[in-house]
Amino acid sequence: MGGEKYLIVNADDFGQSPGINRGIIEAHEHGIVTSASFMTRWPSAGEAASYAREHPKLSVGLHLDLGEWVYRAEEWVPLYTVIPLDDPSAVELEVSRQLEAFQDLLGKHPAHINSHQHVHMHEPVRSITLQVCQRLGIPLRNLSPELHYFTRFYGQTCMGKHGKVRLYRRT
Repeated sequence: MGGEKYLIVNADDFGQSPGINRGIIEAHEHGIVTSASFMTRWPSAGEAASYAREHPKLSVGLHLDLGEWVYRAEEWVPLYTVIPLDDPSAVELEVSRQLEAFQDLLGKHPAHINSHQHVHMHEPVRSITLQVCQRLGIPLRNLSPELHYFTRFYGQTCMGKHGKVRLYRRT
C-alpha cells in the first residue's frame, strides 16, 4: 500500500445559516472538522467566507446548491429548485455563477467541489462539474480516484432517516 493517508472530516452547508456556521466553526476550532463545503447563495455566506479567510487552515470547497428535495409520503418532492437540472446550459451557467461567487467571497479557488444532496452524481451536472474540477485540478466528491469517500458513521441516509456520516480519505 504505502504512502501517507489523511483523514478529512468535511462539513457541508457552510454559509447556509448562522447556526450551521456556528456548528462548523466550533467543530473546526476543536480540531474535528478540517474541511467545509461552502454554499454561496445564502444570506450567511458572507459570515462563513469571513471566517474562512481569517482561518486558512480550514480547507474550503464549493458546495453547489442547485436545489433541495425532501422525502415525504415515500417520494422525493422539491423544497426549492435553482435551475432545471436537465438543462445543460442552465447547469453550466449556474455552476459558473456559484464558482465565481466562491472566488469573489474567498479570494481563491475551492479546494474541492461537491453538491447539496449529491446532485453532481447525475447528468448533466456530473459532466459539467467534472470538467470544472479537472480544469482547476481539484477533486469532485465520489468521482476523484485519489479521494475515497466513506459512509460508515452516524448521520442521515438519503431517505432522511438517521444513518451514517460521510468521511473522506485522501490517498
